[in-house]
Amino acid sequence: MVWTKKRCTSMDMEQSELVIPRQLLCCKLCDEEFTKPCYLPCLHTFCQKCIDEHRINSTDDDGYFPCPTCMTEVGLEEEHGGQGNLPENILARRLSVPTIDPIKRETLCFYCKNAGNFVEGKTHCVNCDEFLCTSCTNSHTAQEEFADHQLQSEEDYNASLEKSSSTTTQGQVLTVCCEAYDPLDIGAMFCVECDISVCADCHVNKHAEHRCAELMTIAQHFETKIKEPLKELDNDSEEISEFLVNLDSTEQTILEQKDSLKQNVRDRTKQLCSLIKDYQKLLLDDIERRFDDQLEEIKTRRLDLEMHLEAIRGVKDFTNNLITYGSYEEKVHLRKKVGYRIRELCEESLGTDPIQIHSVRLMEPNVTVDTICDMFGTISTEEQSVGTNAGDTKENPPTSQHFQRYHSFGDSGHGSDSMENAENVETEPELVEIFGKTHGDLHRQDSKQSGSDSDMLSSSNSSDKIKNVKFREQVEQNEFQNENVFNLENPKREVVLPAPIQKECIKGIGINEKGDIIVGTTTTIHVLEKRGIVRGQIPLENGWNIHSVASDGKVSMTVPRGDNRFKVRVLRNDGTGHILSDFNVESFGLNFVTADKSGTLIITSNRYAQIHKSHGKAAKSGGNIAFYGSDGYLLRRITNEDFHANLLEKPQMVVVDEKRSRTYVADPGSHKVIALNADGGLAFEYGNIEGQEEIYQGPDLISIDKYGNVIITDKREGRIDILGHKGNLKKSFYTDDIPRFVGATPDKLLVTAMPDGNMKFYEYLS
Repeated sequence: MVWTKKRCTSMDMEQSELVIPRQLLCCKLCDEEFTKPCYLPCLHTFCQKCIDEHRINSTDDDGYFPCPTCMTEVGLEEEHGGQGNLPENILARRLSVPTIDPIKRETLCFYCKNAGNFVEGKTHCVNCDEFLCTSCTNSHTAQEEFADHQLQSEEDYNASLEKSSSTTTQGQVLTVCCEAYDPLDIGAMFCVECDISVCADCHVNKHAEHRCAELMTIAQHFETKIKEPLKELDNDSEEISEFLVNLDSTEQTILEQKDSLKQNVRDRTKQLCSLIKDYQKLLLDDIERRFDDQLEEIKTRRLDLEMHLEAIRGVKDFTNNLITYGSYEEKVHLRKKVGYRIRELCEESLGTDPIQIHSVRLMEPNVTVDTICDMFGTISTEEQSVGTNAGDTKENPPTSQHFQRYHSFGDSGHGSDSMENAENVETEPELVEIFGKTHGDLHRQDSKQSGSDSDMLSSSNSSDKIKNVKFREQVEQNEFQNENVFNLENPKREVVLPAPIQKECIKGIGINEKGDIIVGTTTTIHVLEKRGIVRGQIPLENGWNIHSVASDGKVSMTVPRGDNRFKVRVLRNDGTGHILSDFNVESFGLNFVTADKSGTLIITSNRYAQIHKSHGKAAKSGGNIAFYGSDGYLLRRITNEDFHANLLEKPQMVVVDEKRSRTYVADPGSHKVIALNADGGLAFEYGNIEGQEEIYQGPDLISIDKYGNVIITDKREGRIDILGHKGNLKKSFYTDDIPRFVGATPDKLLVTAMPDGNMKFYEYLS
């Protein structure tokens, strides 16, 4: 539906013909003309009925639902003070209902017309609602019963009629000071400080000291100021669009390379006998795994970019429509929300930093009869940025930098120290190939993955025909250098905590999902925005002490209530001071206290209660993790007996990954990080292994980022590890400082907070 309508404002009575685009008047969910249009925080507009149905079908357990257009998460309970109502789009509402011109009445004198004379009326009687000529007006007011009637000129009547029509069709956009306010009055103003339209009298009597200006001036100022950030969004939109095109090309290149490599492996497989088919399967699986990781990263990046691009388009469309079709009242009413949303998008990271392409090649060694397994070679990965010329790479024969082989003979399975023994021993050899680069204990393969690779190769070499195979000279392990170990330097930005906070005793620091910095001290909880500006303070109640501050910003407080009994309270991490959990617990010590979003309390300690038939309850030594429900009763206690291994000795810091239903615990006693599933089962463990070189002296700190990566900090080693959510080591960083806090921001930056109050933000995912 496209139609032409007249726009009329109180500050500018000139009417102009505008063609309203159909997409501005139609809901994107039902593709029909708006009925009760309302808009989301991302500024996309829908029918109220349509978006309510979408909310019912799409809201998750945390009360969030995605925008149908740009997938921005919306939480109405937080956005609108718990009312859960969306604001009405007054611009779309007005444009959907054409302005109806007021009906012009004939202005003949009522008395003269009844007498058969057609005389033009000059005055309107408000009480009688009739027009009167000059002589009839005098006689009308001379009569006693009409003496108190109110008279107005024809011009005043037309003005009041037009004002009444405008108010009826459009509704009141801005709050006004009183009933005497008239937008057509030359003295009418808008008070910026009170956000209200004021008449001339109220301006002088009540708002004389305030900043006031004409509506047209404020609206024009808004138009001028908003154009510059809109230009920035245009540039961002163009950059994202170009990058999406490069992503498509990169994806096609990866798929072609993937297909080419897989076909290459299959062609070579035909040259080999059935004894090495298991080895072929291993290589195909390895290729699949390596390329799937890259494609998954591209898929995730594309989704983030498309969501950001759609969010930009929504803001641009909304703002351009407001500028083009909006009245001054509408522009003034929406200026703050539009400006806030545009600043929010301008400050958000675009996510167009280059993706590192891992160029995977099949390393072809020199094939001989005695080294039949070497016909396959190994899968090698090289990084390359999106947008670079990823042409065909010439395959080179493998060197000691590409792979390392270990072999063992005999039933015992212990390795041989020299190649001479391999030529003389006639028992079955066990061939194990290590893909990638290793360096001491910094590169730990997933135990399950490594085991499966070893079993696969052992199985492929189990035939009698492959006995006595000669292998290339063994490479020493210390020749390898790990390419994923970095020094933590060149921060992207730095923030210094305010001096009053530094003077207090800091109990802990966390960063919530909005990027706010939560600092707990002995007397106060400070809430700072991401630039370090104090946004709020929550003083502690008498008797309460801060016990723990989780990396996500949840603050836990305790009050001792006697032997092994505590009053525990956990505050939400939104900076409001609202309570998430609050009840009494019985525990033999508190190492760390936190809670998940549902209010389930999580406590780590070194001892726990055990019931004896003879002398009742007593403390049993052993690290444990206890989960308490919202009623304060124990739901589950996880101990070493659940793992049949000593994984828990002195469990300390806990962090909860709500999206993946994971709980991570740092245990400096066992020098491990333990990951638990939703049912309390062991997802993985990472850390020191008996009989091998030590990885950690801690770990001391643990946190997660928005992608589910686990960030582990060992203060004494000066080391920060980045683990995937499956327990695989991705990167290691070394720092000369001893951090007090290490975490990640929503805009993909690694944060370290030092004892001197200096916080540094680093890029760590590129």
